[in-house]
Amino acid sequence: MRTTGPTTIWRDIVQYRRVYLLTAVASFGGMLFGWDTGLIGGVLTMDSFKNSFGLDSKKDPAGFANLSGNIVSVLQAGCFFGAMSSFYLSDKLGRKKTLLLADAIFIIGSLVQTLCALGSGDKLPQLYAGRVIGGFGVGLISAVVPTYISENANKEIRGRCIGCMQLFNVTGICLSFFVNYGVNQNISSSDTAQWRVPFALQMLPGTLLFIGMLFQNESPRWLVEKNKIDQARKALATVRSRPVDSLDVKQELDEIVEDFQGHERMPLMHQLSATFSDRKVFYRFAMAVTLMFWQQWTGTNSINYYAPQIFKSVGLAGQSAGLFATGIYGVVKICITALGLMLATEQLGRKWCLIIGGLGQAFAMFYIGVNQAVNPVIAGAPLNGHSTFAIVCVYLFVVFYSLGWGSTPFILSAECAPNHVRALIMAAALMTQWLFNFVIAKLTPIMLAEITYGTFLVFGSACILMVVYTVFCVPETKGVPLESIYMLFEGNIIAGATRDTIPKKARAKFLTNASNIEPDVKGKESGGEHVERVEAPQGKFIT
Repeated sequence: MRTTGPTTIWRDIVQYRRVYLLTAVASFGGMLFGWDTGLIGGVLTMDSFKNSFGLDSKKDPAGFANLSGNIVSVLQAGCFFGAMSSFYLSDKLGRKKTLLLADAIFIIGSLVQTLCALGSGDKLPQLYAGRVIGGFGVGLISAVVPTYISENANKEIRGRCIGCMQLFNVTGICLSFFVNYGVNQNISSSDTAQWRVPFALQMLPGTLLFIGMLFQNESPRWLVEKNKIDQARKALATVRSRPVDSLDVKQELDEIVEDFQGHERMPLMHQLSATFSDRKVFYRFAMAVTLMFWQQWTGTNSINYYAPQIFKSVGLAGQSAGLFATGIYGVVKICITALGLMLATEQLGRKWCLIIGGLGQAFAMFYIGVNQAVNPVIAGAPLNGHSTFAIVCVYLFVVFYSLGWGSTPFILSAECAPNHVRALIMAAALMTQWLFNFVIAKLTPIMLAEITYGTFLVFGSACILMVVYTVFCVPETKGVPLESIYMLFEGNIIAGATRDTIPKKARAKFLTNASNIEPDVKGKESGGEHVERVEAPQGKFIT
């Protein structure tokens, strides 16, 4: 386990300053879609917004719940297709140019949302169009940013860097929460500026992303894949803060080139064939997709999109009180995500972050659900102890989510995807995320209205299932060089992943220094299955 302290952290920042700068710039992509995620729930509660679009939550609550789901979830539809296109665009244009293109699309979508409902006629289609356009840019960015960061970051800080996208994401959510609270307090509900300001301000992180990316290097691994070796060497030297002819740069570039031998510029059908015909590569593909599926079924986006309504359902009355509580929720999320990336991702490991996070989330969701079942909220009644703790559990949920399932699925998906099919796997993973983000956004208001407390019991049960999946199916990857992660998927993958649950026996610690590993491939035919064993420095074997 790596030691952590102010001196160590500062040394890391100085040593890997170029990587951290690149990470911070690219992670503004996380902030812009976090902003949209957080703003829409608060905007839907504003009378100014309802008046602009002719919505009435009192006369037709069921219709309003359905329409709210449509307004929120149409963004995810755009995100799904944006993530789908990420494979082709990031492979064809490169990671950097794709991010610039996606950001421009997002800004156009934000402009449409900000300026819609200015004239007469049916106004909702304008809002839907803006959200689909913006969603396309968001989905494209969300798939490319983890890939871009993982292909640039050093193995020592790779998990922390990939997770920074989630840190910026929750920062965007938090800022949008407080913007909603601020405009609700200071702008009249009769003024459409009350809901236009939050939409307009989400263009700020988009602008910062565009400007910052102009000064960043392209992914060295993408350049190698396109056989642009000299450009890859310069890009790698830039991000490592080393001379182009340094031994470190040469050694890492040689490892990347060797890993890509025979895989350069594979067309889509060849990548699909390579993914689905190889059991080990398909497992990594399926794991990335499954992690993103589980991330959405934690229930986190139910709270992100509908936090004011959820706080009301557990007994917190008043629109301003709900918006303020939502803002504090965002602050907690930022703090715990930052602490988790700093103190747990590279120390505790990916696997245990997911296990601890899942168990904590399950407890919080089950308590909220059970409390609502046996202690239903009575309008106008003061909060009792049980309801107060239910509110605390909303914050407890985000503590555990931010520790594990917030950032770790992005980290593992980007790390475990082989270099030559990483764009394809990340596209599939983020398509899954946005598909079920869409499902959750659409279902949550209906579930809260129809099955009430059962909503939280469903999410709590899902959290238990995802912990079981993590124990038996997810390997530990902390500190393993990107080109060596394939070793964790050799032999009996389930047995190896289960073994990784015990830190002292985790295979990753034998693979943290690639230069010390001599792969001793001893082919064994057992029932027709070829088994590879990797000899570790201590004389132990990783099966």
